[in-house]
Amino acid sequence: MTELERHEVPEDVPTEIEPVEWSLDVTGRVREPVSLSRGDLASLPSETFVGDFACAEGWVADDCSWRGVRVESVLDRAGVDDGVAYGLVHAADGDYACALPLDRLSSAVLAFELDGAALDRAHGGPARLVPTDEGRDCWESVKWVAEIELRRRQPTDADTARERALSRIE
Repeated sequence: MTELERHEVPEDVPTEIEPVEWSLDVTGRVREPVSLSRGDLASLPSETFVGDFACAEGWVADDCSWRGVRVESVLDRAGVDDGVAYGLVHAADGDYACALPLDRLSSAVLAFELDGAALDRAHGGPARLVPTDEGRDCWESVKWVAEIELRRRQPTDADTARERALSRIE
């Protein structure tokens, strides 16, 4: 069992998420809102990102290998409006969301696999946002991604789950 597997399983895994029926909506300041199935996303070029997953709770999972599609490829399908500066990534649980500047979001990977196996529900499957930049925080790795909403202005703290995620750390 990897360090990530040991520490990452939340108590509140949404059971209503079915990988076969899952889709990703791209909404907000786009030329054309789209809903992409897993098959649609499989037609995009896939990438692998390998990096340590450092949790704010103090543990680290070394050399996690995430495979999926670059978010930039997903956003290209919808067309990004001029002036967009942020993306708000919503989890399928309807409660968790994380805001990222557009450049950071575009370079992130929407992962479907972890260490060569399909990403299971407990670890964020069917799709998990994995930021790839050096300044990434574990709470930005949104599990059960259901929607990417593009905005011109930075989302407020009330729009995101940053404080909720960080409040779990004692």
